[in-house]
Amino acid sequence: MKGKKKKDLSSLSQRDKKVLYAILTDPVKWGESFLHNRDGSPRTFWDHQKEDLRCRSMNIIHQDRRDVGKSVCIVTDVLHYAFTTKGGSGLIAAPHQGHLDTLIDEFEFQLSESPDLMSAIAINKAGHPAITRKPYFKVQFISGTVLYFRPGGDYGKAFRSLHVNRVWIDEAAWLPEQAWRAVRQCLNAGGRFRLYSNPNGLRDTTYYRLTKEKKRWKSFHWPSSLNPNWTEEREQELADFYGGRDTPGFQHEVLGEHGRPSYGAFNHEQFKLCQKVYDGYRAVRIPGEELSDCDSEEEVRDRLDLLMCLAPEEGKFWVGADTGYTNDPSEVTVWREDEDGVMRLVFRLHTEHVAYPALAEAISLVDRYYNPRGIGIDNGGNGLSVVQDLKNLDKFRGQDFETKVRGFDFGGATVIGYDDDTKPVRKRTKEYMTALINRALAKREAILPIDDIDIENEFTTHTYTLQNGRVVYSKGNDHIVDSTRCAFLRREIEKLEGLDPHYEEVYVAPMATNPIF
Repeated sequence: MKGKKKKDLSSLSQRDKKVLYAILTDPVKWGESFLHNRDGSPRTFWDHQKEDLRCRSMNIIHQDRRDVGKSVCIVTDVLHYAFTTKGGSGLIAAPHQGHLDTLIDEFEFQLSESPDLMSAIAINKAGHPAITRKPYFKVQFISGTVLYFRPGGDYGKAFRSLHVNRVWIDEAAWLPEQAWRAVRQCLNAGGRFRLYSNPNGLRDTTYYRLTKEKKRWKSFHWPSSLNPNWTEEREQELADFYGGRDTPGFQHEVLGEHGRPSYGAFNHEQFKLCQKVYDGYRAVRIPGEELSDCDSEEEVRDRLDLLMCLAPEEGKFWVGADTGYTNDPSEVTVWREDEDGVMRLVFRLHTEHVAYPALAEAISLVDRYYNPRGIGIDNGGNGLSVVQDLKNLDKFRGQDFETKVRGFDFGGATVIGYDDDTKPVRKRTKEYMTALINRALAKREAILPIDDIDIENEFTTHTYTLQNGRVVYSKGNDHIVDSTRCAFLRREIEKLEGLDPHYEEVYVAPMATNPIF
């Protein structure tokens, strides 16, 4: 291979050599020559992406909104570095594996689309491309350059054995402080940092501090308006979703600004201690296309039954559901409560582009197989319609949904007991739900599967801000969290109403969860 390259280069004219040199030394021209879009067309870059790729600063940090092309920039820069550097080494890091998977998917897509890139991968002793996937993704190139893709986790243990010349970090705002200390030790003297993230409002973080160090760090700020496909209609749609243009969600996710200070809704360390390896957990994804050819309710039900592939279970179960509008994802979680009051997640259903009548059918099937004590559903989105269907339609008669199913208004209040004058004591529902989960995490009474990265991503990135004394939670990446909220409140409601003979006292939750850590 090396001999062939030397022969090819020697046959080039001086002009062609200059053209080749210009391509190899410019990440933008190189990307346009070797990379592809998902439709197979040659890759092109927006102006702000070109500025980033051509920046040669030693330390680069981003404050970006989503959908401005930061993942494209990361993978382009990583591949260009590996393709053109002899004996290099690089670490591509992120807080969790789920964040890395997006980059790995784009990385492998580019390899599959370009024979030139694939031929640059080294061959191992078995005669296969030198790509390792377990325990972490790793790629070796014929140039001698090695790329390591590793999740940080809470303590950065996966970083500690590495020493590299380049570090790229995606979702840097969410990297825990102990992982920051570990990743800094990975970078060799004279190495380069490239940090990408949308801000989350947290102030006591390394990421926030580095965005303020203008002398040593080249800072990029990419709001949504930099996307050429951005429209005023899209901006208004997101403003409505986040509750206004002055809300933290809009500031973080659309403007790419730090916005108001925010705090972690769940304690990361307590959550990690509740993650376990155990048998019996299943996660099922059902996209709307799977049901698109069904012509009747019976066909929808049969298709859902086939896809969910459930079996009758014995035990004490609680179900939570967050049913978004048809274009939004929905989550249904099933929890088994043991004799000690420990809640263990045993089943999770994720659907996308599924209408509410089909969601009602799915919950009905869950009920038939698990026979839960109670089902809690978020009344937002399509939730109210799902609750009404389950309670009122004749086809669901006999499943006791009139008493099992409860719809919860997250913006309302929940009666948690009575004072000495027999007046009801109320707590804001969403805060009370969150407090119930936090209490279970602190007592190790909520067990979650360690290998479901979607759950970890949501619980560790869910935040809240304080506005006029009220707690306002982040929106968007919270469907599993909201489903869990519904399941835990549904169980607590039964206790509060005295339906559970084993319950002895009413627990009064705090108004707001603890600030981060």
